[in-house]
Amino acid sequence: MANQSRKKYPLQIAIGTLFISITVILALILSWQSFTKTSDIMLNDAREIYQRISRELALDFKATYGSIFGELRQFRLSPLVKEKTFAERISYLENFQAFLESNPSIFAASIAYADGDYLSVALTNTNHIHELYDPPAGAALMSTYIKNTQTEQRFDQGYRYLFFYDAELNEISRRKGKETQYDPRTRPWYQQATGKPQATKPYIFYDSKIIGLTAMSATQEPGVVVMFDITLENLSQTIAKHQVTPGSEVLLINAEGDTFAYKDQEKIITGKSLPNSEGLQLASLSDLGSDVLSHISTSLVAQEQELDFEFDGQRWIGSARIMAKPGGVDLYALMLSPVDELLAEAIAIRWQLISIALIVLLIFIPVIWLTAKRISTPLHKLSNDAEAISRFEFDETQAHSSFIKEVDSLDAAMDLMKSTINKFITLINSLAGEQDLDALLKNITEETMAVSHSDAALIYLVDEQDDLLKANFLCGKNANQIATDTLPVLSLDETKALLASDDKHKSRVLVLNKDSDSKLAPLLKQLNTEQLSIILIPLQNRNIEIIGVLGLIYQIGDDSRDVSTQGNIDFVEALSGFAAVTLESRQLFKMQEALLHSFIKLIAGAIDAKSPYTGGHCQRVPEITMMLAKAACESNNDLFKDFNLDEKQWEELNIACWLHDCGKVTTPEYVVDKATKLETIYDRIHEVRMRFEVLKRDAEIEYWQQISTGGNKDVLLEKLKSQHKKIDDDFSFVAECNIGGEFMDDKKIARLQAIAEQTWLRTLDDNTGVSWEEMNRKSNHNDLLPADEKLLADKPEHLITRQDSDKIAKDNPWGFNVDTPEYKYNRGELYNLSVQRGTLSEEERYMINGHMIQTIKMLNNLPYPRYLRNVPLIAGSHHETMDGTGYPRRLLMGEQPLTSRMMVIADIFEALTASDRPYKKAKTLNESIRILSFMRNDNHIDPDLFNLFLSSGIYLEYAKKFLSAEQVDEVNINDYLS
Repeated sequence: MANQSRKKYPLQIAIGTLFISITVILALILSWQSFTKTSDIMLNDAREIYQRISRELALDFKATYGSIFGELRQFRLSPLVKEKTFAERISYLENFQAFLESNPSIFAASIAYADGDYLSVALTNTNHIHELYDPPAGAALMSTYIKNTQTEQRFDQGYRYLFFYDAELNEISRRKGKETQYDPRTRPWYQQATGKPQATKPYIFYDSKIIGLTAMSATQEPGVVVMFDITLENLSQTIAKHQVTPGSEVLLINAEGDTFAYKDQEKIITGKSLPNSEGLQLASLSDLGSDVLSHISTSLVAQEQELDFEFDGQRWIGSARIMAKPGGVDLYALMLSPVDELLAEAIAIRWQLISIALIVLLIFIPVIWLTAKRISTPLHKLSNDAEAISRFEFDETQAHSSFIKEVDSLDAAMDLMKSTINKFITLINSLAGEQDLDALLKNITEETMAVSHSDAALIYLVDEQDDLLKANFLCGKNANQIATDTLPVLSLDETKALLASDDKHKSRVLVLNKDSDSKLAPLLKQLNTEQLSIILIPLQNRNIEIIGVLGLIYQIGDDSRDVSTQGNIDFVEALSGFAAVTLESRQLFKMQEALLHSFIKLIAGAIDAKSPYTGGHCQRVPEITMMLAKAACESNNDLFKDFNLDEKQWEELNIACWLHDCGKVTTPEYVVDKATKLETIYDRIHEVRMRFEVLKRDAEIEYWQQISTGGNKDVLLEKLKSQHKKIDDDFSFVAECNIGGEFMDDKKIARLQAIAEQTWLRTLDDNTGVSWEEMNRKSNHNDLLPADEKLLADKPEHLITRQDSDKIAKDNPWGFNVDTPEYKYNRGELYNLSVQRGTLSEEERYMINGHMIQTIKMLNNLPYPRYLRNVPLIAGSHHETMDGTGYPRRLLMGEQPLTSRMMVIADIFEALTASDRPYKKAKTLNESIRILSFMRNDNHIDPDLFNLFLSSGIYLEYAKKFLSAEQVDEVNINDYLS
């Protein structure tokens, strides 16, 4: 045995080494934990700093540029807007100077006139003015004037003129610039200007080629627009102050990744080296000369987010936050820092703790050594261990290592016995408790490898479909799973031939090499070896039938029976018997579970197939509900922080979804499919039509009878036509009422009743040829013929009594709270035609709603395992509302589980968007969500789940999968979020 060749050490050394190791490990754990906690604190502090920087930048932006709109309002009221000549217009230079000096962020103040004239004034104290125009000494202001109309005295049309003034507004110099095509009326700021001050999105200015935005406003003078060019240089200066660490990056960008502010302003604009400044554009992240910004530019998404990524072997964290929205454009503050710099202090603390731990360890080594010496003196009695084993107590005890050979051998034997029994019991418990078949296979192979000290293990299992054994799991060294695709399929006869053995053991040792013709020869290539031995052990069920094979594989060099002792083989054989029974049980359970789910889906499919009015409803509602449940589990919203489903709860919800309408199997098809008010098994409008035909024939017969007695033919013909027209009109009205497309108001009902009072003559006995049940409902069995019958009637035989078994008691065990109609059916013609909305009578609507009652009754009668006990509650609550007016139990929101409230939304949304219903046109996505929002407002659906339904994008994910392209229109969820 391996234990016999192991070198022995004094107990003192063993104990000393153990305690020293524990101390070292504990010190390392504490140091690492301290470092981890400190790192977490520092990283959290860094994220708080990012938030503070974002707030400061937003406040700085608001403070710097917030007052400009007020100054622009003053500017637009200046009489300057009405002046016609340069002399008149330049007389307001003092006003320009006041605006420019009061707000350093204003680069230039300008005014554009309806005729295209343009006047702009800027301070000369900026580098951009000096670089572009080289103002004379002493110049404080520069005025640019462009005349785009007929030539004004001293000004030529289409030229740019520059004027320079000192601080007292005295003209120092003027220059006639080059001819220019610049027309302010073509600029976006002019065209977008309205009477309300507003700003453009940031851009590169036409002349100065610097980054800024334009604030503009149309004046009361038609065609005159005033505007301020505002630079963003102050933001770059502010950003430079917010360097969290030396290697941090802080900048302002838009959604397209263009840079508006950066610590190095020279890098913000690219293309400066091109002639005539052609091709100037805002720098992208990759243009700023920063490797980390270039790296993140390829994956950065324009949204507020926390960033955490690896770059150049270093972890970086950061944040992107919207700082402002000038001109409707989101400006993001992007901040990045290397974690190593953020954690520099934490790393220093870690090394300090490790140093302290080493010092403490050096102090404790003598103490540990002396303690170990005293512990090693007495020998613990091995009988105590034997007694513990007899009580099935396998708790770990201190090793009885000794320099005395006999004591050590006895201790080793006791330890092996305890270990073997403990392993067997532990393995049995482990296999018995494992529910997942794949995990069970993995456990069997790994544990048998460990017990048998094999190099690999293989499991073949019988496929119940074709009775062939297929390789299911192959485990190599270090528990690595190896693909089994190339391994052969074995028939039962081939398996028995492989297992044939001459000794008393069930197992067989098979040696494989490159010359072997065995079916298992592909194992050599799979394990990359030229020779191996394999111990094959059959896995047999309770009927002693082979359900699989377990193979323990050893690299050849030594005989396999020497590598794996006979004792281990006996142990594995004993274990394989229990493993086989466990595998069989799990396979049976899995097949039964699959059968259950298939049967449930079969029922749901049958319900959908029963009537075209339900389509694929039962199959699509689970899709939406499961999507919504998944979104709730993944949501960071505090409303759903405690909501989470384990594997069993997911199964419970799935079954409830598939069975939510199982009660529809009891609902008569002609009620579900009822398209007109008089429809039962067939549409009784045909009977009514025939009565009107009888009236027309009677009128015609009366016409001929009166002619035969000498009546005036012309007068009688007019009367006949009038009667026919009235009969036709009356029938058209009755037929229209039968459709149920319009609301039946009191006026229409009164006309219907008046028509019903008309009579026709019946000459045949209406008791002949009817069923026994209908005969019992008739009140008159011996009426005299001929008999006058009303054109539309509510007769006693139209009333079908509700049996006691069909009545819902107030104290019913299911908690139903419904108003039960007196009759099961009322087929009265006038009664049905008088239904005010739709085609269903009160009794028929109760019958349709009754599918929920039947669903709850049916599901409550089924036996459930503990983890499925909520199936009836979840499935039976999808017609409830949040305000307690729902059906059939009128539950309030707090009385319904969250999962059933999810199904409420799923059931309604599927019904609204379904395109496989013959009685209605499918609604678009936007129409459906609008209707759901109305139901949310009426407290019929859960508002929080509706918000999650929208914000998580479930509605769109479902639409892309199940709706036609015509239904998927654009939805602005902000219009519907509460």
